[in-house]
Amino acid sequence: MLKRCRDLIVRKIIITFLLMVGFTATDILGQPDMTAKLTPPDDEAAKKVDAFLSQWDKNDMPGCSVGAVKDGKLVYKRAFGMANLDYNVPNTTSTLFNLASVSKPFTAMSIALLAQQGKLSLDDDIRKYLPEIPKYDETVTIRHLIHHTSGIREYQALVLFGGLGTDNAYSDKTVLNMLARQKNISFAPGSKHQYSNSNYHLLGIIVGRVSGKSLRLFAEENIFKPLGMKNTMFSDNRFEVVKNRASGYMVGSDKSIRARSSLFDLVGGGGVLTTVEDLYLWTQNYYEPKIGSKEMIQLLTTPGTLTSGEKMAYAFGVWRQEYKGLPMIEHSGNMSGFRAKIFSFPEQKFTAIALCNNMAILPGAIVNKLADIYLEGQLKPDAPSPKKVAENLPAAIALPEKEAQRYAGIYANPETGKVFKLALKDGKLINSGLLQNETPVMPVSENRLLIVEGANVTELNPVFNKSGKISEIKIPTKSGKPDIFISVKPPFDSPEALSEYAGTYYSDEFDADYKLTLEGNNLVLPISEDRKPQLTAAYADVFTTAGGQINLVFTRDNKGKITGFVFNSGVDGRDVKGVAFKRQ
Repeated sequence: MLKRCRDLIVRKIIITFLLMVGFTATDILGQPDMTAKLTPPDDEAAKKVDAFLSQWDKNDMPGCSVGAVKDGKLVYKRAFGMANLDYNVPNTTSTLFNLASVSKPFTAMSIALLAQQGKLSLDDDIRKYLPEIPKYDETVTIRHLIHHTSGIREYQALVLFGGLGTDNAYSDKTVLNMLARQKNISFAPGSKHQYSNSNYHLLGIIVGRVSGKSLRLFAEENIFKPLGMKNTMFSDNRFEVVKNRASGYMVGSDKSIRARSSLFDLVGGGGVLTTVEDLYLWTQNYYEPKIGSKEMIQLLTTPGTLTSGEKMAYAFGVWRQEYKGLPMIEHSGNMSGFRAKIFSFPEQKFTAIALCNNMAILPGAIVNKLADIYLEGQLKPDAPSPKKVAENLPAAIALPEKEAQRYAGIYANPETGKVFKLALKDGKLINSGLLQNETPVMPVSENRLLIVEGANVTELNPVFNKSGKISEIKIPTKSGKPDIFISVKPPFDSPEALSEYAGTYYSDEFDADYKLTLEGNNLVLPISEDRKPQLTAAYADVFTTAGGQINLVFTRDNKGKITGFVFNSGVDGRDVKGVAFKRQ
């Protein structure tokens, strides 16, 4: 009896001691098996993400750093692949990646902070701070730069068409001088959205001139330090040693790897180095601002409006879109072996982040998957694929050959440079130029023609003049404003006429000589050693590349002699319009 009492006393003493050092009764006495087997939901989500990312997790390939933020917490983070293949350094969630164009929100925030401080107005003429930029017919404002509605030409396109390398070293002054040489802009400010890195590069220079500090220092003092982003910087010195920085790589379909290094130390449009962990801190500022205010966050996430009243999808360095029925904010970037994407759902307080140093991995696929997993049950299913041919198309009408001949001709859009042709083939109307292949045209009324290819239907609305000839064809667009193609004269494409176009032409805007040569029925445009596109006569005095991305409109004097040409390009969807070349 005495021994039993002594044992009970000893046991009580032990339990009391364990409770004092932090153990619970459950730790001591155990818990039901059912509780032990429960797995938190986010752990299940993490397993699904791990399984998806495992396809790229290799120790002999570059990879990514990935994060998921939910309800203010970094609920998932993982890095895989190598940061540096030369020295077998693996990626970690503390590795610094180049954000490329995902840097733009930080530049936009810097401008917004200066506006909040009363040091500039978003509606200021940019020439107030950038007197080097020519005075155009209409004023370009800071707001135009922010929303990519300035019409200012893409400097990377100017580098390309000037015959220079896009990986060469360029200073702020070099780019500014390049833009200062441009006598025109591609469209009236505010009339169109056209993504251009020049806009944000100029914003970065404005931050420096207004604040008296570099964009790097201003962002560090006003954004990165206040948010605790200790491993984030605008990299504006290519000679600087940056610890834990990943190297960029190109990976071919055959798994061949090519190291990519950029001599760019231009900031504004790009240039931020950061980590998944720091970006987590940045995303939280959109919900509970430590810098700026809730009113500023509203400004930063509100898309701009064109002069026509049309709402854009682009706000302050971010796109406002929808993903499977949910509103979201996003931006992506790619440059010199790096790709990045941030994908945020404000209403769900969820953000997916993917930073990669392998150009063969698309971060968009990763952030989509993260959203699918962590927002399961909140997303709408993908819309069913449309049927190959629309069922409700109006019935075609039969046109006699003589009547069909009225539509035959060449039509060009002076604004975009696109050209298409309607011609008769075996007595039926055929289109070439609007789509990749020759396509039958289906007349459904005198003023309505349809081109059907799979699920796609293109509508053409001819407009006849008083003499019964087509003066223009309107093609409806989603914006509500139709593309207008006018009737143009056939090309001068005889051997004698083609030889007249060959020669040397110079543009002070590109600071480039183009020596046009003739090969068969094509003009060869020698932009650089490895870029020599061929152009075919499209219509009178106009030549275009096969995809219509470049066109040359030749000019003549009052005696009919060729004096030069106007260069237009839409390469990579970035317009460079109206660049004048003079014949030498």
